[in-house]
Formats: sequence, C-alpha cells, structure tokens
Amino acid sequence: MYSSRTAWNLATNRFTETLEHCRASGAKLIDLTVSNPTTCGLAYDQTAIMDSLSNPLSLCYEAEAKGLLSARHAVVAYYGALPNPVHIDPQNLFLTTGTSEAYSFAFRLLCEAGDEVLVPRPSY
Repeated sequence: MYSSRTAWNLATNRFTETLEHCRASGAKLIDLTVSNPTTCGLAYDQTAIMDSLSNPLSLCYEAEAKGLLSARHAVVAYYGALPNPVHIDPQNLFLTTGTSEAYSFAFRLLCEAGDEVLVPRPSY
C-alpha cells in the first residue's frame, strides 16, 4: 500500500484538456515542462558528452547545492561569449536537474501554501 501522500486526484484537469486540444489542433506550443534535450530539439555536443564519460574525474562525486562550480563557470562563459553578452556571477547561478525542479524552487521561494499564481496567456 502506498503512502496517503500519493492519493492524488488523477482525473484530467482543465489545463491538460486545453493542452491536448491545442496539440490536436496543430497549434505551435513551447512546452516548458519538457527538459530532455533528446526530445525537445535542443542542440547539444554529443562528442563532448561522450568524451567526458571517459574522464576519470567524472567518477568523483561532490554534491554542491547550487550545481558543480565548474559547470556554473561553463554556463557563465557561454553567456559571456554571446553577441550581447550576459554577465553572471557563478555564485548567483543555480543549476537544477530540470525545469520542474527550477519551478519548484521558484514557487517555494516566492509563494506560500494556498497562494494563487496568475499566468499570462501568451499572444499568438
């Protein structure tokens, strides 16, 4: 038997119904819940990823709440090299495992339980 915390209402909600309707109509959507680069069309350097797996340093795990400092420096370098560079202090940068975790942090930081969140409907 599962914990009582898993007694969710699994009925289709209005958001899901609307999303399914929009997808069926062929409307162009940007789904911010998709964070898998292999399914959402993001370009990524496959060779660099595979090469990193052969690096013995990849076997060393050091938990850092904000994400690996070396990874944060890489993000800072990327945004600093754009045509319109964005300068970010790596100490002010938080890496998450995906958009869902990032949204979770943002909502827990900005909202209290029971607060209502208004989400604007983008124009077409």
